[in-house]
Amino acid sequence: MPDKQRSLKYYTLFGFFVIGIITLLLGQVLPILSTRLHLNDAEAGTFFIAFYGGSLLGTLFVTRIARRFGFVTTTVIGIVMMIVGLPGLNCETFFACWIAIFVYGIGLGFTIPAVNLLTIEITPVERQAAAINLINFAWGIGAICSYPFVAAFSQNNSLVSVTASLVVGLVLLAVCFVSARGSVHVVAMSSPVDESADRIWSRPAAWLFVLFGFFVIGIESSMGGWLTTYSDTFDKASNVINLTTVYFAFLVFGRGLASLISRRLRESTLISICAVTLLIGISLLVFFADSLSVVGAAISGLGSSAIFPTNMVRFTKVFGAGATRNATPVFIAGTCGSAFVSWLIGQISTSYGGLRFGIAVLLFAALLVLVIQIAIVLVFDLRERPR
Repeated sequence: MPDKQRSLKYYTLFGFFVIGIITLLLGQVLPILSTRLHLNDAEAGTFFIAFYGGSLLGTLFVTRIARRFGFVTTTVIGIVMMIVGLPGLNCETFFACWIAIFVYGIGLGFTIPAVNLLTIEITPVERQAAAINLINFAWGIGAICSYPFVAAFSQNNSLVSVTASLVVGLVLLAVCFVSARGSVHVVAMSSPVDESADRIWSRPAAWLFVLFGFFVIGIESSMGGWLTTYSDTFDKASNVINLTTVYFAFLVFGRGLASLISRRLRESTLISICAVTLLIGISLLVFFADSLSVVGAAISGLGSSAIFPTNMVRFTKVFGAGATRNATPVFIAGTCGSAFVSWLIGQISTSYGGLRFGIAVLLFAALLVLVIQIAIVLVFDLRERPR
């Protein structure tokens, strides 16, 4: 049994690596889809509605299914949805591609929260912050590899090799998780210190965590969606490095670093440091884009690296270990934040005639993250809680 549980931890790492590639896949293949389907920017942008809509739908049901079947089975269901949806990217009609993106978006909506919460559930309390940052480190590696992967496997605007490779990896991953189902035993009844969903979300202050997740994930997703386009607005001679690559490279580095130092810092302390760092990085991207955009992307990546995964650990310490099965509003908020902030950047950019104005939305969001973080620390006194 210990060997199977150890293997399950390796499966979660590999799984989040693949999920990292798929999470950013749409942004990398969008130019290919636009060319093949003869889409303008407005039409291509509706693919993001499909993606986030599917992800939201998956997130809405993930904890309900997990309560009945467990996080491992829920993860497998999400993987199957991605296996079904990804090949549809090779379809020759707009509607078929839209549906395919919606379907694999549902799969991501299942797997991302399920794997996060599974990791928390199978890890001792004192090591949860390190474990959750480690799997998100693996996600970041996958995110960095997404663009090179598509560039290497796509040929003549064809995505057959790209989707086939991902499907093979997902099938192997599904087999691994199915083989490990028996290694996780979940007690149906909550422990005395756990809180039910009603007790958690009937407390107005608990919704600070939801608001926090809305802006944190909104920032991270918008960085992945807009930084490549933002890079293209600069003089190529002065900025030859893709900002998306820089951002996710330092996000990965930050998550790896967080997995090492999280045992020495309280969750709220680590989150506060990251929130301030994120605000500084985005400020550089907005006000000094021509000269310090690469530095700003790097600092922003470090700042956003550990905030959300560490916040999930803090959530379980505030409301009890059973709170992982009542965390649906937090993940829904993250998905809604991704859709809203990404959409708002485009609207502001079009209205004011420049993407720098749109990126300023991220600066306002980062400021709100810091304000909400201060509120959470003041409301939930974690300093006196045992580690």
